[in-house]
Amino acid sequence: MICQFIELIKVKVLPACKTCVTSGFYCTSCQDKLDAGSLTQFELDIAKDLLILEESENFGFLSDISFYKAIDFEDVVILVVGRTDKIKLKQNLIDWIKETYEIDEIIVIEQTKKPRSALESLISPYKLASLNEIFLATGDIEFKGILSKNDQDEILFTQEELEELVLELTGNVIRIEFI
Repeated sequence: MICQFIELIKVKVLPACKTCVTSGFYCTSCQDKLDAGSLTQFELDIAKDLLILEESENFGFLSDISFYKAIDFEDVVILVVGRTDKIKLKQNLIDWIKETYEIDEIIVIEQTKKPRSALESLISPYKLASLNEIFLATGDIEFKGILSKNDQDEILFTQEELEELVLELTGNVIRIEFI
C-alpha cells in the first residue's frame, strides 16, 4: 500500500525550476547554480525542449521522466535521468536529441551515488572486472575500478576522463586501472 502511494506522489525533477526553464528568467537559486557552474545553459536548453516535447503525442512518456543533469563531453553527451526512467526513454527521443543538438553519442545514466552502476554505464557494453572499496587512514573512502586492458582502446573515455566523470556523477573518488 505504501509503495503504491509513493509511486503516486513521484515528482518530476528538472535541473532548475520548471518556471525558470520555461520562461528563461531565473530565480535567485537557479541563477546562483548557473553562476557557480553546477547548472549549464545546455542543461536548461535540453530541459526546455523536453518540456515542450512532453506536450506532443509522440513524446507523452516524458511527463513521467525526471531529468537531473546533462554533461556535454566533446562529441558525447551523458544524460542523467531518474531511477527506472532509463527504460522509459524511447529511441525517437534519443534520435531527436542527437539531430537537434548535433551529438554523435548519447549515454543515459540513472541518478545514483553508487560508483559501480555509473562506471558500468560509462563503459557499456564492456565489463567492469572488479570494484574495490579502499578505506584511507584519513577516514575517507575511495574506490578502485579494474577494467580489461583489451577494452581500453574501445571504451569512449580515457582513464582520467572516467575518474572525473564518476566523481561528477556520484561524488565518489575512483581510481581506474586497466589490467
